Amino acid sequence: MDKKIYGKIGFRYIKDIERVDPEVVKQAYKYSAANLSDGLNKFYTMDCGIRQMFASPKMVGTAVTVKVRSGDNLMLHKALELIKPGDVLVVETQGGYGYAVAGELMVRCMKELGLAGMVVDGTVRDLEECEKIGMPIFARGTVCGAGDKTGPGEINFPIACGGVVVMPGDLIVGDKDGVVVVPKDDVQDVFLAADKKIASERKRHEEISKGIYVRPGVDEDMEKYGFIK
Repeated sequence: MDKKIYGKIGFRYIKDIERVDPEVVKQAYKYSAANLSDGLNKFYTMDCGIRQMFASPKMVGTAVTVKVRSGDNLMLHKALELIKPGDVLVVETQGGYGYAVAGELMVRCMKELGLAGMVVDGTVRDLEECEKIGMPIFARGTVCGAGDKTGPGEINFPIACGGVVVMPGDLIVGDKDGVVVVPKDDVQDVFLAADKKIASERKRHEEISKGIYVRPGVDEDMEKYGFIK
C-alpha cells in the first residue's frame, strides 16, 4: 500500500488508503443512516444542510476525502485518478457555496469509475443531468456557476464535512434521512449497537400494535431526572 505523501501541505495527496473490508460494506446495506446514527450514540451524523439532491439508491461506501479551496475543484479532478469502485468522495469546500465543485461531466466520469456516491459540503450543478446519471449526490445545494481549477487542495487527509470529521477509509452511509460517518475501526461495534436499537424498536412496534401508545417508563424517567417526585 502506497501511503507516501505526494506534494506539500495545501497541494498534496496520498495515493492509497486503508479501506473498510468489502464484505463489511455489504453488511452496511441492511442499516439505514438513522440506524447507524443510533449505533453511534447520535454522534458522527452530518447536519441537516447536507441533503440528498435527488431521489437515488442508498449510498454506502468508503470515504476518499478531498479538501478544496472555496470556488476551486482542481484536486477533485485529481481524486478521480485515486478512487476505486465502491468509494464515496467526501468533499470539504472551506465554506465555498458560491461555485459548484462538480457537474454533469465530472459526475458522469465518477459513475463510470464505479463511485458509490459523493458528499459535498458545498454546492453542485447540472442536477437534471446528474439525476439521469443516477449516482447518489448529497450536498448543501445547487448553484449554476462553476469554479476554478488552480488549487490548492488535498486528497486523503482528515476533513470536516457536515460538522463531522471524516477520515480516509471511513464508512459512509447516506439515504433520505441524511449522511452518517462510521469510523473504520468502530464499524462492527456500531453494527452491534444498531442491532440492539433495532430490536428495541421492534418491541415498541409490538406495543403500539397492542394499543400501548405512550412509551412505558415515561413517568419513571421524569422522576429519575427530577421533573416529578
